[in-house]
Amino acid sequence: MKNKSRILTSINYKGIDYSIDESQALDLSMKNKFNNMNPTFFHSEQSRLEIVESDHFIGDIGQGGSCNVNIATVNIHCTGTHTECVGHIRDVKEKIVDFCPKGFIPSRLITVEPKNILKTNDSYHAPVVSDLVISRDLIEEKVKDEIDSLIVRTLPNSNYKLSQNYDKYPAPFFTSEAIQYINELSIHHLLVDVPSIDKADDNGLLGNHHSFFKKGKTISELLYIDNSIEDSFGFLQIQIPNWNLDVAPSRPIFYSI
Repeated sequence: MKNKSRILTSINYKGIDYSIDESQALDLSMKNKFNNMNPTFFHSEQSRLEIVESDHFIGDIGQGGSCNVNIATVNIHCTGTHTECVGHIRDVKEKIVDFCPKGFIPSRLITVEPKNILKTNDSYHAPVVSDLVISRDLIEEKVKDEIDSLIVRTLPNSNYKLSQNYDKYPAPFFTSEAIQYINELSIHHLLVDVPSIDKADDNGLLGNHHSFFKKGKTISELLYIDNSIEDSFGFLQIQIPNWNLDVAPSRPIFYSI
């Protein structure tokens, strides 16, 4: 039996040489199957495909066409893994392709269990009752040093996240102090498995987004991080299409060290 091919990449980070085995890549994105089973957020419709048809052509091999040709309709921010930039909240010329790194970036993957905001000393810029939040102390316990990117997995964690309706079952979000601490660590790329770092109904303020983008470059939301992937330091690639928008569907790839 042939051995699986290995592509080794060497990276020097803070004076230490690391070797990445690219055959061990860990995909942290959700697959969009266009089967009406994607997660939805902020009253979004499901992604859908439309077959291209004309007088003498149908873009469906199953219906006798010569090839498959589809039009995809996708709410990028609300139905799957995506990466956004400051253009999401401000009128700027730069787009996501201007902020998203092309190579490997040092990253740390952590797991936290959100807590009731009433059991923390943290605050939020909009009214809260008994919301579950990712507080400063939860991040502080896991990350002490500056690092370019942070990946946050929340508990409980199961494949229900692949099709969750977050309007019926609201997701945890970050406190103001948690984002402040993330900025203190000079984290430029924040990746999370929740639909937003802000509460869905914060009166349109998106306060955490505004706070993070004072220093940060990208936020990736609606990741799916399988339980088999351990918390660790590693290197990250954020793969996106070359779209001139504030956001793009993305495929974060993590290489654990």
